[in-house]
Amino acid sequence: MNTNTIVATADGPRRSYWPSRYLEETPMITQSQKERLTALIYLHIFEDHERELRLSELEDLTQADADYALYQFLTGQWS
Repeated sequence: MNTNTIVATADGPRRSYWPSRYLEETPMITQSQKERLTALIYLHIFEDHERELRLSELEDLTQADADYALYQFLTGQWS
């Protein structure tokens, strides 16, 4: 069983999945995460080159990375 834990620090939230280091395979981005991130990328990133770069990176994200990217977009912290 995977337990999702969020810990707040001075630098912001730190996300970890326990016991992720014990799992043999890291879960990759889900279709719903991909759809939400795609919509946010088109909504917030206006430069075509940057948009295409972000879209091409979606396939390689883990579920934890996708959750963090969604958090960054929704709080306006994307770079």
